[in-house]
Amino acid sequence: MTDTGKCVLLAGIEPKLAQELHEYLLSRGLTVHETTCLETDCINSQADRFDLVFCETHHPDLERLLHAVSSPVVVVSRVPEVNDWLDAMDAGAADYCAAPFEREQLDWILESNLGSRKTASVAVA
Repeated sequence: MTDTGKCVLLAGIEPKLAQELHEYLLSRGLTVHETTCLETDCINSQADRFDLVFCETHHPDLERLLHAVSSPVVVVSRVPEVNDWLDAMDAGAADYCAAPFEREQLDWILESNLGSRKTASVAVA
C-alpha cells in the first residue's frame, strides 16, 4: 500500500455505504476520516483538511456542504437515480457514484478529482 498523502472525508454517509467506501479508499493508500456532523461549524473547521469529500445524495445538509468546502464533493447513493445525480451536479457536486461500488468507477473518480494517476493505479492487496 502506498501513502499518497491525500485525505478523504466521508460526511453523513449511512454506515454500510461508509464502510464499503472506507475500505476501498484505504486500499488505495488514502487517509480516510468520517463525520456525521454537517453543521456549519463542523464543516468549516474541517473543510480545508480534505482533498476529496463523499456525501450521501439525500443528506439534508448536502447543499450547505457543497457551498462550504472548496474540495470536490462526490455524492453517494444506494440507488442510482438520474434526477438525484443531475440535481447534485447542478448544486455543485463534482461527481456521483452508487452502490454497488465498482472499482473502475471509483478509480476514475479518484483520478479525476485528486489529479493523481498514482492514486488510481495502486494495486489492491
